[in-house]
Amino acid sequence: MKDVILSKIKAYHTIIIHRHLRPDLDAIGSQMGLKFLLESQYPEKKICVVGDLNTMSYLAKMDEITDETYKDALVIITDVAVSHMISDDRYQLGKEIIVIDHHENDTDVENVSIHYKDTSFNSACEMIIDIAKTHDFYLSKDAATYLYGGMVTDSGRFLYLKNPERTFLLASYVSRFEPSIQDLYNYLYTETLSRKILKNQFSAFELTKENVAYRINSKALIESTGEDFQSISRGMVNQMSGIKEVLIWGSFSEDHNGSYVAELRSRDIPIVDVAKKYGGGGHLNACGATLENIEKVYQLIEDLNEKVKQHDKHSTRN
Repeated sequence: MKDVILSKIKAYHTIIIHRHLRPDLDAIGSQMGLKFLLESQYPEKKICVVGDLNTMSYLAKMDEITDETYKDALVIITDVAVSHMISDDRYQLGKEIIVIDHHENDTDVENVSIHYKDTSFNSACEMIIDIAKTHDFYLSKDAATYLYGGMVTDSGRFLYLKNPERTFLLASYVSRFEPSIQDLYNYLYTETLSRKILKNQFSAFELTKENVAYRINSKALIESTGEDFQSISRGMVNQMSGIKEVLIWGSFSEDHNGSYVAELRSRDIPIVDVAKKYGGGGHLNACGATLENIEKVYQLIEDLNEKVKQHDKHSTRN
């Protein structure tokens, strides 16, 4: 598969890289990392990146391109396989489409030439690094920084590992190219005093009878913070993590159109099937969905209760 992807890349002069809406650092990292990687290997090619940005986008800048740019272009979509989640729907204008993703979802993108799906990777960035390592590619400092960043964040600082030996081998490989690790960590793990105070506002949560922790964030509350939607929806969900009695937690944030974006997390219990039931997806223990109304929110919470009940039947948890 990796050889076929490389042959496609070699065949095109223009390559446009997409990823998912409201990006996290794995989406940005795989997109920008791949851009810098390809620019180093093929300086004669035109490599473009498009999509929305937010406070999780590190130093990324997107390209302003016309629809005409897509003519005879190869489109590569990273870190997402479902069409409604892709940032900038002009991906459909490309001559060929490649999807590179590590999530549990199958793709519904039409006319995909290659769907490189491998859920054994922790991140899309790992998949890109693995391609680079396989072909002994040189990584610029910028490429290495973005790709390392996606590895760190999507593995929860290497806390959640599917294949530890491979992950650390790839981390070692990308580290050869001197990523700006300290600068990246300063970006990720330091925050302003106002942000620290804001977190206190989102530290309270509800508990179900099965100890599923959850928060429901209204549109008015989110807007009152002055923060972008993603920094509340995804940025605050782990305020409920690290509690011994809580195996599943989630935040439900009201979007501008009245729908609710669910960010779901768990320890030990796979929950992606619940996210898929509501049209979402993601990782086994970190996933999400968009819910059309508050009634669906409470239905999903009840489904999470059932996951805990089933888990308790087969465990000795007190």
